Amino acid sequence: MKQYWDIKSVHQDKILLFRMGDFFEMFFDDAVKAAPVLGIALTQRNKKSQDETPMCGMPHHSIAGPINKLLSHGFKIAICDQLEDPKLAKGIVKRGVTRVLTPGMVYDSDTLDGTKAHYLVSVDSESISFLDSTTGEAFFFKSKKTQDLLRFLQILPVAEIVIAQADEALLGGLQNLLVSHHEELKDSAHDLLKNGAPQTAARLLSYVTALSGEEALATLSPFVERDLEHRLDVSSTTLRHLEIFSTYKGEGLGSLFHAINRTQTSAGSRLLRQWLSFPLRDPKAIENRLSSVEFWRSHVLELKRVRQILGQMGDIERRLGKISQPQCNGRDLLALAGSVHAGISALEVLLHTSGGTANFEPLRNLAYKIERTLVEDPPLATKQGYLIRTGVSSELDELIELSTNAQAMVARMEAEEKEKTGISSLKIRYNNVFGYYIEITNTHKDKAPANYQRKQTLTNAERYCTDELVELERKVLSANTKRADLEFEFFEALRKEILAQCPALLTLAHECSEVDVISSLAWLSLEEKYVRPQFTNDGSLKLKASRHPVVEQTVKSQFVANDIELRPHSCLLLTGPNMAGKSTLMRQVALMSIMAQMGSFVPCDEAHLPLFDSIFTRIGASDQLSEGLSTFMVEMIETSAMLKNATKDSLVILDEVGRGTSTFDGMCLAQSILEHLLSDVKALTFFATHYHELTSLDQSFSQITNAHMTVAERNGEIRFLHTLVKGPALKSYGVQVAELAGLPATVTKRAKGLLREIESKRVQASSQLSLLDQLSSIPVYEEMAAPVPSVDPETLRREETLKSLMDEVQKYPLMQMSPLEAMNQIAKWKEIVSNSVS
Repeated sequence: MKQYWDIKSVHQDKILLFRMGDFFEMFFDDAVKAAPVLGIALTQRNKKSQDETPMCGMPHHSIAGPINKLLSHGFKIAICDQLEDPKLAKGIVKRGVTRVLTPGMVYDSDTLDGTKAHYLVSVDSESISFLDSTTGEAFFFKSKKTQDLLRFLQILPVAEIVIAQADEALLGGLQNLLVSHHEELKDSAHDLLKNGAPQTAARLLSYVTALSGEEALATLSPFVERDLEHRLDVSSTTLRHLEIFSTYKGEGLGSLFHAINRTQTSAGSRLLRQWLSFPLRDPKAIENRLSSVEFWRSHVLELKRVRQILGQMGDIERRLGKISQPQCNGRDLLALAGSVHAGISALEVLLHTSGGTANFEPLRNLAYKIERTLVEDPPLATKQGYLIRTGVSSELDELIELSTNAQAMVARMEAEEKEKTGISSLKIRYNNVFGYYIEITNTHKDKAPANYQRKQTLTNAERYCTDELVELERKVLSANTKRADLEFEFFEALRKEILAQCPALLTLAHECSEVDVISSLAWLSLEEKYVRPQFTNDGSLKLKASRHPVVEQTVKSQFVANDIELRPHSCLLLTGPNMAGKSTLMRQVALMSIMAQMGSFVPCDEAHLPLFDSIFTRIGASDQLSEGLSTFMVEMIETSAMLKNATKDSLVILDEVGRGTSTFDGMCLAQSILEHLLSDVKALTFFATHYHELTSLDQSFSQITNAHMTVAERNGEIRFLHTLVKGPALKSYGVQVAELAGLPATVTKRAKGLLREIESKRVQASSQLSLLDQLSSIPVYEEMAAPVPSVDPETLRREETLKSLMDEVQKYPLMQMSPLEAMNQIAKWKEIVSNSVS
């Protein structure tokens, strides 16, 4: 325990895993914290004494899972291992910390979600850098606006933030992020700064070196700057509203990523996630991706073949990450060799189809060397031998022969000695006291050769040894130890040779990831009948038979496709009941825009889209109670950011804005927001609302196109047709939707009565307003002038009749009537008009 405390005192902020025999143990507060997280029993050391030390532990061979579980809960870990063989140790076995882990530095990447990156991040006032130690990916963004940098913390999967203490204030109120401080930069980090990388990249490199040593740098790609200007701006709010990576429930199933992901490799999934996070704005780059998808679509046999190969490839990037760590084993090296073979084969299919060439011999030879060096099924331990094939080294072959065939060698020597001496009863035996010896019975002891050295005399036999037998004993007894040491040397040499080839291996991995994503998008387009999008120069939008990429996979043939057409900088004002499909329609436009600009085909029969610079959404209602924000406040904050940042080249989607406050407040805000978007921002806008009063704005703003989702109503029951048609909706059908939801009949019946009463009052109020308008048009006479003429009662009657008629016309369910029924109704209205006029 003194040894434990000496080591723990240096790592007080970490959970110390202390190796004792076949177990890693945790003591005191470390054990109290770790046991409930790992779901293991908390026991005591020295149970019968007054010093009952809390402890818990797990076997050393299954440590990866528990370590990553602790890391995922935000703990830092120091692994204290045995530094010498306990069999050879004198006294206490030497121990020391061999590795320090933080949530951004993973022990075993196999326990991570293969579709997600695992980023270490560093940020200051000028740049933000990302590093995935499990894959080697390294990049940075530069900006003079700190907020532009911080938004990436919400978009990308961040495991840990590494900053200087002076920069911590930059993070502001960001929550649920693990922050570590790292001040002093290593020499290798200074070299990075000389090559133009920012301070944040140098800090990450220094942090990784401090935790895992210089060797960990071998699998890292050089830091590259990523462009902010030529990317479609999709904020974390938009990603959440559109359910790009997870649903509102936090589930992957039901997200766009899940719906379109047909990749065959983990690395491909990570790249697809990156493309979805940062769609392009450069037309040339987008068209290049679309042309690549088109290429695979036109070579279906080759597409099937390459997908089959990629399905066997595995994850080169994360396997390299494991190989750079001390706990890697022979199986990791063999898995890498298999990945290299599959990756090369996949690229060869591409090159053969496209007519390109490349030299893969160095990497292929490396994969062959791994397979020729390691046995087919190597053990997990690398320091106990039995992992190198025979034929690699003559010295090792002899040791393998000695350690595995000692009995055969003794039997062979015994036969040789029998033949030399002519003593048929001669035996070679072994015991722990004397080692190997030759035993001859007293009957034949006179025949013992002169070179036999007497070792022991028994009642009826003599035991001897020879120089050859002593040498054999020395070789056999030390063979296993020497074999294990020499095999580990060969293993380490092979591992370092692989690490030396990291740049070429990472290039192969990246190229295969791109092939995987592009071919998966081609497969998706064939499977779901997607088309290649075209980009308009004037900002207009035209979609023929457009579909929602997620919903259509859920409902299959039941999905109703819609045509959508908008002029440049115009607005589609959608009205109609909930459940009719307004939100689905608007979201599918946004999702198609993201897919198109990431280089994917889209779910349409024909698609002409603008090239957007950003997409803004305000969808759904949610509280942020932990931050003291109500639903309406969240709505207004998000809308405010939208109005400040949207441009004429943006896509804006607003769904039921203003509904979180009183009716009149909400309606006034909704109208004001819509007018601002049309007059000042001039972005392409989709605006869904239940405030039917807004539909009259098309008289003032020619950019507005009124439309609604059709509903069939018959005998008081409604059926949603999900078809987009021009013109405003006649009503919202709120009570009918409530009936469909299963509200008690007494409640809905009462609601209908109240609705009829309110609507009748609105009709009367409208008539009175009409009368007031008429009165206001009468000239005001001076005091001495003639009296104000009175209003004719007959005129009032006609006014009320015509107003009532107009209300009836507006509410008439034209789409649900037959032509004959409509003609009869029009004839009735004509008669009423004639009577009123006469």
